[in-house]
Amino acid sequence: MVGVFVGLKLALLRSSLRRSTARAVGFVAGSLISLTGACWVAVGLARAQGEPESADFAVLVLAGLAVAWLALPLSFGAGGDESSDPTRLAVLPVRPRRLIAGATASALVGPGPLCTLVLITGAVVGAAEGAFDSLPGALVTVLAVPLALLLCVVASRAVLAAFARALTGRRGKDAAALGGLLTAVGGYAAYLLLTTAGSGLALPPVVVRILRRTPPGWPADAVRAAADGRTGTALLELAGTAALIGLLMVWWHGSLARLMTTTDSSTARAGEVRAARTTGRRARLLASSRTLLVAHHQLSAFARSPRHRMTMIAALAYAVLFPVVMVPVGVRTPYVAVGGAWVFGLTVPGVLFALDGSAIWSNVATLRTVAQARAELVGRLLPQLVFIVPWLTAVGCGVALATGRTDQLAAALGVSFALLGVTFALGMVISVFRPYPYPEDPWSVSAPGQSGGYHLANFCGSLLGVVAIAPVIIGAIALDGSASSWLLLPLGTAYGMLAVLVTLRTMGRRLFEKAPEILTVLRMS
Repeated sequence: MVGVFVGLKLALLRSSLRRSTARAVGFVAGSLISLTGACWVAVGLARAQGEPESADFAVLVLAGLAVAWLALPLSFGAGGDESSDPTRLAVLPVRPRRLIAGATASALVGPGPLCTLVLITGAVVGAAEGAFDSLPGALVTVLAVPLALLLCVVASRAVLAAFARALTGRRGKDAAALGGLLTAVGGYAAYLLLTTAGSGLALPPVVVRILRRTPPGWPADAVRAAADGRTGTALLELAGTAALIGLLMVWWHGSLARLMTTTDSSTARAGEVRAARTTGRRARLLASSRTLLVAHHQLSAFARSPRHRMTMIAALAYAVLFPVVMVPVGVRTPYVAVGGAWVFGLTVPGVLFALDGSAIWSNVATLRTVAQARAELVGRLLPQLVFIVPWLTAVGCGVALATGRTDQLAAALGVSFALLGVTFALGMVISVFRPYPYPEDPWSVSAPGQSGGYHLANFCGSLLGVVAIAPVIIGAIALDGSASSWLLLPLGTAYGMLAVLVTLRTMGRRLFEKAPEILTVLRMS
C-alpha cells in the first residue's frame, strides 16, 4: 500500500504538471526557491553549533515547524494533495491501518516535507555539539531527525482527518481562516526572533523552558541532553516522541473509521437557500451601473464566502504585521506603512478572477463592449480599495502617533497610495494575462505547481512597482523634514490613480478580447 500511495501521489503530480507548461515551470521554480531558502536557514542553524543559544533555537525551529504542519492543513486542507485528503481516503475499499501507512508515506513525498527535513537536520546539527563523542549520543542525534519529521506529518494528517467533517461547514471554514491568520502572526514572530538573533536578542528563558517541555521540543532537547551526557533523559524524550506518534496514529485510525462508517450530516438534508432581497432604490442603483453591480457582488462574497473572507483577512493581516514587526526592531517611522502596502500588493490584486472561478461565465457572457470590460475591472478593484485604504491610513496614523513622527505621516501615506495604485495596475495585468484559477475542491487553494508561476509573477510585479514609484520616493527623500512634505499626499494619490487609469484603458480592451480564454483557464481548475 505504501508503494501504491507514493505512486498515486507522483502520478497526480505528473498529471497536474502536464496540463500546463506554466504550471510545471511554477512548480519547479517554487520548489527550488523554497528548497534554497530552507538550505540557507539550515546552514545558518548548523553553523551556530557551539553558540550558547543554538540548542534553544533548535527547540524553537522544531516547535515552529510542528505548529505550521498543524495549522496549515486546517486552514488550507490537503493543499492539492488528493492522496492525503481524508474525505477521499474514506471512500477507498481499504482498511484504515493500511490507509494510514500509505498516506504517511505519500505525505513524506514533495517539496514541503523535503524542506522540513532540511530545516530539522540543520537545527539538530546546530544543537549537537559533543553529541557525537559517544555512541548513545550519536544514536540519539540520528534518531531525532526522522522522529521530529514523523511527528509533524502524523500530527498534521491526524488533525486533518479528525476535523474533516467540521471544516466543510461555514463556521468551520471561518475557524480555518482564523487559524491561517494566527499562523501568519506566529510565523512573523518566529521570523523576528530568528533574524534578530545575531544582533544580541536573547530568547526569553521562560519561552524556551515551555517549548522544551512540549512534544515538538522533545527531539531537540533530547539532542541537547545527549550532548550533556544525560543519556537516560535523551532516550526518555525520544521514547515519548515515538509513543506520541503511535497515539496520534490511533486517533487517526479512529477518525478514518468514523468517516468510513457514518454519514455526513451536512449533506443529510437539503439546505434552505435564502433569496437575496434587493429591492427599491438600492436595486435600481445597482442595475444602473455594471461597476456598482460587480462591486456589490464582490463585497457580498467577502461577507459570505469563507474563501473570499480568508483571502482578504490574510491580506489585511499581512499589511499590518509588517509595521508591527518593523517598529519594535528600531524602524520607528510611519514609512513602515509603505511596507504594508507592498505586502498587500503581493496577495490580493492579482487574483481578481480567481475567487469566482468558473462562475465568472455569467460576467463573460454579458460583456458586450470594451467599456463594460473596464467596468468589470473597476468593480473588482473597488472593494479592495474600500478595505485597504482606511486600513493603511489607520496603520500609518497609529505608527506616527506612537513614534512621534507625525511630520512624516502625509508623505508616508502619499508613497503608500502611489505604491498601492501601481500594484493594483500590475494586478490587473497579471489577472488578465496570467489568470490564477482556484480549484473547485474547497479543501485546496492550489494544485501542484499552479500557484508557483502566479506568485513568482506577482513578486516580480511588486518589485517593478517599487521601481515605478521612484519619482514619488525621490520626492519624499528631497522633501523630508520640510514644510512642503504634505504635498506628497495628494501627489502620491494622484500618481497611483493615474497608474490605475492608464493601465485600465489597455487592460479593459485586453479583457474584452481574452475573456473566453480566461474563462477556459478558470474552468480547468
